[in-house]
Amino acid sequence: MKRLTTKLLLLATSASILNAHEGPWTAGRPDGHAPITVMADHMHAMGEWMLSYRFMSMDMEGLLDGASSINSTLANSEYGFTMHPDKMSMDMHMFGAMYAISDKWTLMGMLNYLDNEMEMFMDSGTGPMNPSSMESNGLGDLKFSGLYDLASWDNGRRVHLNVGISAPTGAIDERKSNGDIQPYGMQLGSGTWDFLPALTFLGQTDNYSWGAQVGGALRMGDNDRDYSLGNRFDVALWGGRKLSDSFSLSAKFDYFSLSEVDGEDKDIIPMNKMMSSGYRADHQGRDLSTFGLGLNYYCRNGTFKGHRLAVEWETPMSEDVNGVQLETDSIWSLGWQYAW
Repeated sequence: MKRLTTKLLLLATSASILNAHEGPWTAGRPDGHAPITVMADHMHAMGEWMLSYRFMSMDMEGLLDGASSINSTLANSEYGFTMHPDKMSMDMHMFGAMYAISDKWTLMGMLNYLDNEMEMFMDSGTGPMNPSSMESNGLGDLKFSGLYDLASWDNGRRVHLNVGISAPTGAIDERKSNGDIQPYGMQLGSGTWDFLPALTFLGQTDNYSWGAQVGGALRMGDNDRDYSLGNRFDVALWGGRKLSDSFSLSAKFDYFSLSEVDGEDKDIIPMNKMMSSGYRADHQGRDLSTFGLGLNYYCRNGTFKGHRLAVEWETPMSEDVNGVQLETDSIWSLGWQYAW
């Protein structure tokens, strides 16, 4: 009976929190945007602009075979690979702009600059030796989207549709110092036109906010190197707690599924496919679930009115890769946004 009473009290408390809101959803508060790693999460009023900059740093280290850790000696004995990735860092600078052509439509554009570095080593069954590295950097794919307001209610809920497209502006012919093409994961773009649909739901109370987004990337044909990256499916769930008029905390669960590469880069030489999983189309793609915590700041008054700053840290909850690949370690993201 005591447990039942406790559960009823918790349900009643939750219900009062979720219903204690007056007026429609608003972005004019520190938790008025989703965590900084969620894209196209909100819309703007007609004539409003927003500029944004995000920096994301992802580290990967250690090998996975499916969902299990594996060392280079086992990768050699089971798959015959002799060249193994040791660790990889990917830094991404994301520049974005949004403009509302009406209260129902907001347009968005985003361009990325990537800086990738991977450390490798040889292991033919006797242990790691002959370390080496490779790097690639440059512009990524250019993305354009239109966000359409499907419904808005006076109880702090709203839902919008995102219809986007990615243009193949990122290079897919990055090469090593010896002239060999670099692995799929070191290329800067997809090389294809990609369709980017998403659906976003938002909710608010006086002190809390939450949201959900389902989206993905659908590759439209092969690129000029005779392959296409795998299709991607994304789900994000988040909640925020307003601490004051300027600060809020956020928590987020994120899941994505990326299929293996379809086709094969025409410049990959057979020897590299035999030596390293990075050149194997069937050793690309993964399922990854992460949990993230964020801190958000919103300036309401003064010279910097309308500016936002945010930071988020993410760590893997589960990861299952196709074949043998590097394991995700952690992801850090910083962001700035300004609307007027």
